[in-house]
Amino acid sequence: MFVNVPECVHAGLDPKKVERIAQGLSRYLREADSLGIELFGGSGTGSLRFDDGQGQKLVLAYVDGHVDGGDGGTSTMDGGLERGE
Repeated sequence: MFVNVPECVHAGLDPKKVERIAQGLSRYLREADSLGIELFGGSGTGSLRFDDGQGQKLVLAYVDGHVDGGDGGTSTMDGGLERGE
């Protein structure tokens, strides 16, 4: 887990609050991973999924909040700030 402090400041967000959120999500995602569960995001919705070996994954639950998918690509732009798709 890593927090981009300059990006938080640029966005007007407290890096410590962002860190707390990232730590909590990381903790839950590690726990999910240990059970074979993944967080899938697409079109703004998120779901917890499990591969039972039958082709398409089982959708175990839907989560609240905005979860976007994509390839996760990022790059450093003018001004040295990291930006994603």
